Amino acid sequence: RRRRARGVMFVDLSVRVDPSNPHALREHLATALVLGYSTIATDARVSCGDRTLHRDLASGLTEIPPEIMDAVHAEAASHGVNARLRRVARLTVAYSEPSELQALLRAHADVIARYDLLALEPSTERAFSSACANARADVVALPLGNRLPFRLRPATLAAAAANGIAIEVAYNAALLDVASRRNFFANATAVARAVGSGVGGGVSGGGAAGKAPGILLAGGSRNATELRAPYDVANLATLFGMKDEHARAAISARCASVLDRARRKRENAEASAA
Repeated sequence: RRRRARGVMFVDLSVRVDPSNPHALREHLATALVLGYSTIATDARVSCGDRTLHRDLASGLTEIPPEIMDAVHAEAASHGVNARLRRVARLTVAYSEPSELQALLRAHADVIARYDLLALEPSTERAFSSACANARADVVALPLGNRLPFRLRPATLAAAAANGIAIEVAYNAALLDVASRRNFFANATAVARAVGSGVGGGVSGGGAAGKAPGILLAGGSRNATELRAPYDVANLATLFGMKDEHARAAISARCASVLDRARRKRENAEASAA
């Protein structure tokens, strides 16, 4: 039986579900709940210039059918888990040129504003700098399974801290081929050193300008078999330099802090536009 700590609400802010496959969707969500997650973010991923951009943006906001959620909870109950799973919607935008990102954010502002989280995944030095300086972003996702195409410069990370942007370490690359695993551990170690695994004390505050939520741990899972239990994720994080208590905060309280900050950011934007 998996350990389920009382009072700890574990969160996975990157679950790449397939809405077109009801069986895989049910299995993916049920596995997350059984493993101990109380909240997951379904992660819709788009790239600037995608031909299917409009469709993918809308698809990421589709409600999960009630009958699937009922099946998820029934399957979890058969494993002795009677908790309810909360779902939030995340959008991840991969890009290489800041101008492309700004054009996408302007053209699709209304639909993007309906997401609970906005993550940016840069692939160049210029894109990384712009992601960390983008006040609309909640998370910066890094391609940890490959050699990082940019350096984790202190000034750039300080900009992310000032904007309250979390730096995400998604562990799915550690489950792939040998090269991906090697790159993951090298990159994750560099992130932990550069950002500091305990920024914000695991909840909020701390860091530059007192705003940085620090490192987030997420799955990035594409199917149920790529999910791992929260304590296993925390143990993995200790292998690249995070302290155990900071790692557990990075999949619980720190995630809740990021979601709360994102909600307040949206509410302030809506109030300004009214």
